[in-house]
Amino acid sequence: MVAYEHHIFLNGEGYPAMRFPRACHYASRIVHACDIYDTLCPDWPYRQAWEPEQALTYLFEQAGRELDPEIVRAFSEMVTEVLVQRLDAGSPRTEDPVEPALPPTTCATPPMARA
Repeated sequence: MVAYEHHIFLNGEGYPAMRFPRACHYASRIVHACDIYDTLCPDWPYRQAWEPEQALTYLFEQAGRELDPEIVRAFSEMVTEVLVQRLDAGSPRTEDPVEPALPPTTCATPPMARA
């Protein structure tokens, strides 16, 4: 089910088209957010990787339309925690986390802005 539904948007768009209108499984919505982040962050032959902060900003922009705002918020908290751990360990991979610009939707302040 998750493999089938994870490209269906929160608002019902996306693919594949469902025969009967219904909400996607919660696990499918989680995988959808993870899949987008995982696609944006590595280098690809056709484009450079996005920084984690850029990818999180994109997820927040899609919250409420394509992605579940609660899932985006929880995912952002987990990613931010990892970024902070990397910074504490002296990892050269990332700089200080940047607060993503939130759309004027139902999304609350992301955790990285609550310091």
